[in-house]
Amino acid sequence: MHIKQFVASSLGDASYLVASGDEAAVIDPQRDIRPYLAAAEEFDATIRYVFETHVHNDYISGGPELAALGATVVAPEDSGLEFAHRSIADGDEVMVGAGRIRAVRTPGHTYHHMAYLGIDESGEVAAAFTGGSIIIGGAGRTDLLGPEHTEELTRLQWESAQRIQSLLPERAELLPTHGTGSFCSAQPGSGERRASLLEERVRNVVLASPDFEPFRVLHLANPGPIPAYYRHMAPINRAGAEVYGIPPRPALLTPSDLEREAQAGTPVIDVRDRFDFARAHVPASISLEEGPSTLAYLSWATAFDSALVLVVEDGEQADRFTADLLGIGYEEVRGYLPFETWRTADRPIATLDAVDVAEAVRIHQDGRRTVYDVRFDRDRRELDLPESVHRPIDRLAEWLPQADAPSPLVVCGGGSRATTVASILQAHGRTPTVLIDGGAADLRDARQRVEA
Repeated sequence: MHIKQFVASSLGDASYLVASGDEAAVIDPQRDIRPYLAAAEEFDATIRYVFETHVHNDYISGGPELAALGATVVAPEDSGLEFAHRSIADGDEVMVGAGRIRAVRTPGHTYHHMAYLGIDESGEVAAAFTGGSIIIGGAGRTDLLGPEHTEELTRLQWESAQRIQSLLPERAELLPTHGTGSFCSAQPGSGERRASLLEERVRNVVLASPDFEPFRVLHLANPGPIPAYYRHMAPINRAGAEVYGIPPRPALLTPSDLEREAQAGTPVIDVRDRFDFARAHVPASISLEEGPSTLAYLSWATAFDSALVLVVEDGEQADRFTADLLGIGYEEVRGYLPFETWRTADRPIATLDAVDVAEAVRIHQDGRRTVYDVRFDRDRRELDLPESVHRPIDRLAEWLPQADAPSPLVVCGGGSRATTVASILQAHGRTPTVLIDGGAADLRDARQRVEA
């Protein structure tokens, strides 16, 4: 049995292709299915099945895309899918070549959640595809369905993790869907995407806690925000998303095209490096530096599925980011423009005042400018930034209309979120300064050193 992992870094998620003989299956596919088709060809196999661990809240499944090519979608019996699929119950098995995929009911992340055991050709359990149940270093969130369900789902999550580990040999791999960078993960994560049960038993909070209560306390201690687009994903996934085959390529725009779109109110999203954005950008554009968690930030800055125009380094970045957007339901990218094309066309160029930690300390000490801390509540609980105003990016729509500081210093954890918020403030007529290379911890520690 061959198992290949695919990581969608913009979402913090992983998916898997399992191949045995001339047959293959994909677990929790992303909407862009090209990587799975290439891997199946590499193993000289045909993708026969798609296994869904749960109805996803953080991305649009590629199940309908693979089903259009002949694969059968397999999903938990109570998942509520409204398109053709095969329901699977606890203990059911599906042959993939000479290997088997066995369903294990594991409620917790959702009520209908299912993990899958990968049983190789010799009958050994080689891996557990744990979805949003056990993740590396912790467990998937249990608060996404609302506070009225959190306690029950947390207990179910604990019980499911104990069940999974009871079914695995120590050398078997744990292969989760959610991981570092995913807002479906309760713990920040170490960056690892796969590990043996033996490794996780000594370091994973859901496996190493001696009983349920220590896990509950740690698991629920500091919840993260919920991306705005999440509420749209499950309905789309239950109904079955539109099939594209190959993600559409955005059109190359001229500077005049971009100006017309901007004048019509289409958000202009600049996905280049934030340092390049600060040095020069299209006036009133929003900085959304391509990288981990970018898609969540977009959903707090724009309406779901709104039309967009992209400013990019090149066409390759435009294609890549458009495919990422399609994966969360932003399907109307009106086109893209490389920034150099805008620059050489002698169009207006804006800059963003950006400072390093030393200069940010001087501004902070001066006290005449408001400091906006745009980190999440979770970040602020872990490390407070004295003499700052909390303006979290995930509640941008709530506070932006009342943001009256004319020239705030904007700070986050490392510079990316702060640049996004600063660009939005600039587009709304403010003259912000951004701590672009550093964050709240750096600012606090540097000021303490200066004042010691």
